[in-house]
Amino acid sequence: MNRSVAIGYGFLVAAILMWSGNAVIARAAMMSDVPPITFSFYRWLIACLVFLPFSARGVWLHRHVFIKKWWYFAFFGLISVACFNSFFYIGLQSTTAIQGSLIQAILPVLVLMLVVTVLREPIGGQQILGVILSILGAAVILLRGDPELALSLRLNIGDLWCLGAVFLWSIQLLILRWKPTEIPMPAFMTVVVAWGVAFLVPAWLWEASTGRELVLNTTNLMFLGYVVIAASVFGTTLFNSGVLRVGPTNSGYFGNLYPVFASVLAVLFLGESFEWFHGAGGALVLSGIYFATMAQRKRVTVAE
Repeated sequence: MNRSVAIGYGFLVAAILMWSGNAVIARAAMMSDVPPITFSFYRWLIACLVFLPFSARGVWLHRHVFIKKWWYFAFFGLISVACFNSFFYIGLQSTTAIQGSLIQAILPVLVLMLVVTVLREPIGGQQILGVILSILGAAVILLRGDPELALSLRLNIGDLWCLGAVFLWSIQLLILRWKPTEIPMPAFMTVVVAWGVAFLVPAWLWEASTGRELVLNTTNLMFLGYVVIAASVFGTTLFNSGVLRVGPTNSGYFGNLYPVFASVLAVLFLGESFEWFHGAGGALVLSGIYFATMAQRKRVTVAE
C-alpha cells in the first residue's frame, strides 16, 4: 500500500469517528426540539466563516474554475451540504437510533451500484464478500446480537428521510472524482459550503416562518460548536480528502464503521457496557473493509 492511500484510509476513519459523534449530538438536539433545517443552516454558515480565512486566497486564485464549472460546485453543495444534513436531521426527529444507524449500512451497496451502472467499473467476488461481511457486522451491533429484533423494525417517515440522506451521500462519493485537481481542498470546501448555505436560506426562512427557532442557550451552543468544528470543518474535509486518495468504492465501505464507533462512544460517554456483539460486529465490519479494499488494491497492482 502506498503512503497516499494509507493516509486516505486514516482520513476516512477519523472522519467517520467525528461523524459518529455528530449523529449522537444531532439526535440529542432533535430530541430537545431544535429545528433541523435551522440547525443545519447555522452549522454550515458558521463553518463557511471558519473556512474562509484559510481558503480565501485559494478561492481567488482559482476563481476562473469556480466560475466556469459553477454548476458542479452548486450541485455538490446542494446534495452534500444543504440536502444530506437536513434530510438526516429531519429523520432523527422521529426514527430510532437503531433504525437510523442500520440504514447507514446500505451505503457500500449504493456506492457499488452507482460505480457499476454509471462508471461501468467491474467488481469482484472479494468485494462483494467485503460488503456482505461489513453489513452483517453492522447488523450484529445494531440488533444487539438478537435476530428477532429485526422482526420488530418498521419503516416510518424518519427512516425514509435517513434513507434519502444516505442515497445523497453515495452520489457525493461518486461525483467527487470529478473535482478539478488544481483546486486545494480548503478552497473547494469553502465554495461548496457557500453554495449549500445559499440553497438552505429559503428552507431556513420557511422553517422560521412556522415559529420554530433555535434557542441560543449553553446546551445548543455546545451542540453547534461540535457539529461546526468537528463534524463540518474537520470531518467533511478529511472525508473528502480520503475519497480523493482511495476512490469512491473503497470509501463507501468505511460507512459501516459508524455503528462500531457509535457503540464505543456510548460506552465512553453514556456509561453503557461493552457487550459481546460490539466486539463480534466490529470484527466483521473490519474484516469486510479489509477484504473489499484488498481486492481493489490487488486489481490496481495487476493493472500496473
